Amino acid sequence: MDEKIEKPPIRIGTSGYSYDDWIGPVYPEGINKSDLLEYYATILKFDSVELNYTYYAMPTAKEVEGMVNKTGDDFKFVVKAHSSITHRIRDNEGGYVRDESAVDAFLDGIAPMVESDRLISVLAQFPVKFSRTEGAIEHLKWLVSRVSPVPLTLELRNKSWVAQSVFELLKSIGASYCIVDEPSIPKLAPFTPVATSDLAYFRFHGRNTSWFDVPAHERYNYLYSDMELRQFLEPVKKIASVSGETVMFFNNHCRGSSVTNANQMKELLGYT
Repeated sequence: MDEKIEKPPIRIGTSGYSYDDWIGPVYPEGINKSDLLEYYATILKFDSVELNYTYYAMPTAKEVEGMVNKTGDDFKFVVKAHSSITHRIRDNEGGYVRDESAVDAFLDGIAPMVESDRLISVLAQFPVKFSRTEGAIEHLKWLVSRVSPVPLTLELRNKSWVAQSVFELLKSIGASYCIVDEPSIPKLAPFTPVATSDLAYFRFHGRNTSWFDVPAHERYNYLYSDMELRQFLEPVKKIASVSGETVMFFNNHCRGSSVTNANQMKELLGYT
């Protein structure tokens, strides 16, 4: 058994918890959708979750408060930024659109998590076409400043962002860099373990090489092998040793593969 990480602790969970194809493999048949989060926290024994539905639908304070109330005080959340903040950000002339009202609505919606100290971070996932330019850098600076003091993690999928100058920039503006594992194909950022704030953030998408050739949900149809997971142990331990908090979320959600791999990772790190 690999040596446990005593300090600091690592939170391990999944990206999303409510998927139809989890009924059977993960959740019992007949379970009410309103009971999924409580089951995830109490029966599956995960202490954190990354909410992805908020990319598609603006969160509301009522529903967010309900999620807070269904979980224990130690359970924490990451909330993915709405698409209006990360994807619908260019006008017809190519300039950047900074939707103040969308950011306000998003922050209002997640306020119950912020106020109860149950929010780890907001995750802003930018598309592959969002490459490193001066305009893009200024947009990131604006967004980090705009949501402050709420912590922000940036998932920069285009590999042009993988540069020491970018990491130094993120440190200077107080943003976390999302360390991703995803298919080794052109344009996508490679696995680059680096911490740019007190929060170290790992996100595992799987390695489905058909990423650009299949429907979006099928991109994440992948199950990591035990050998593949073991290859992450050393970089995770190294980053965790210099970070105040470390989180790991598995987004290879098809048919519950993320749950399987998250549990395997907990076992490998001695958290079972």
